[in-house]
Amino acid sequence: MKTGRETLLSAHLLNLAIQFSDALPYSVVMNTSATEPTGDHSVSEALGLWEPKRTLTLEMARRHSARIKLMRRVLIGGAVVLSALVIWQFASQPTGFDLPDNPEDSVRMINPRYSGRTSDNLPYYLTASEAVREAEKTNAVKLAAPVLEFYRAAGAAVSKVVAKTGVYNDIDKVLDLSGDVDLNTDDGYACQTSQARILARDKAIDGNAPIACQGNFGTVNGNEYAITDNYKRFVFKGGMSAVIERDAALAGSSASDGAGNSASLGFAGNSPIDITAEEARYEDALTTLIGGVTVLQDGTEITSETMIIERAKADKNVGDSLKLGEITTIDARGDFVYITPDRRVSGDRGVYEREKDIITVTGNVKLVQKGSSRTDTTVTGNRLVYNLATKKAEFGQDCTGDDCGRVTFGTGQ
Repeated sequence: MKTGRETLLSAHLLNLAIQFSDALPYSVVMNTSATEPTGDHSVSEALGLWEPKRTLTLEMARRHSARIKLMRRVLIGGAVVLSALVIWQFASQPTGFDLPDNPEDSVRMINPRYSGRTSDNLPYYLTASEAVREAEKTNAVKLAAPVLEFYRAAGAAVSKVVAKTGVYNDIDKVLDLSGDVDLNTDDGYACQTSQARILARDKAIDGNAPIACQGNFGTVNGNEYAITDNYKRFVFKGGMSAVIERDAALAGSSASDGAGNSASLGFAGNSPIDITAEEARYEDALTTLIGGVTVLQDGTEITSETMIIERAKADKNVGDSLKLGEITTIDARGDFVYITPDRRVSGDRGVYEREKDIITVTGNVKLVQKGSSRTDTTVTGNRLVYNLATKKAEFGQDCTGDDCGRVTFGTGQ
């Protein structure tokens, strides 16, 4: 049986429970409704109880599922429509369509460098300040301020060609230069022109523009040219002219009479030798002049259809460089004519031999010499031999004319 104290305590606890129950919100009580979400969680949190902070009713879950299905259908439909548009786009294009090249498209390079090897396996190098490769010319590149460095022979110093502009075919190894083209070789040749086509692999140059060259052969000008055979053979075409200075001709030969006068039929004196012809070929110590050849020195003139001039060779330097000396042989063929103020000698051929100090004229020889009495002396024959040292001319046995003996060429006759 409870005491009064216990009865009072029980009544007090029951009263607290009733008050607590009245204070609980509706959301704490188990909610079996399918239409209302649970409400405030603050009481359960205050009591340290756990329950999900986010719950969904069945209706909300259904609505969420419906939205997902709708979005899925929209995305699948959009993908189908987009695929159909892509297929239609490709199907509607004409077959064999090519995108045309734009001729303005190009690749620009700064300070490019190209290298290669010649047919004899020597290196060459091509540089420029700028290079442009156009889309329509894939094998060619335009160059600004090109510089070509090459070697004529193994062990030789570098030779060089520079120009304002150029076009380089890096497949065929062909370089076309234009605008102030300068060629300088290790063996002392310097040439200037306005156009040059260089076959880098074959070591050859040709051009259709005028050219001026200085070197062992003297000074030569031509309207067209070709440099071939390992840059050792120079050909000047379309009309040429040349000058050989005295120290490269007959310096110290016996063609002088010792008094400073020019000996007849010989190249002497201090004046340069002037040469003109339609074409000239310089190869080592041999010069071949072709077509309307004229050679002048100190009022002495020799003409012929062709003329072959051979010069002495000095010792070769490193790289097979050739140094030329005096003229040793002149072979003038076809309508040979020798003219001075005092005499005229003509024939089919005239040959000068420095070693023998003689000039031999053959074939329909005719000598006309002015006399002191203004009467010309005429001698003809098939052969005339003139000795430069004795100034005596001898005709063969078939000589005819005023004097078929020895004819003396004096300086004052």
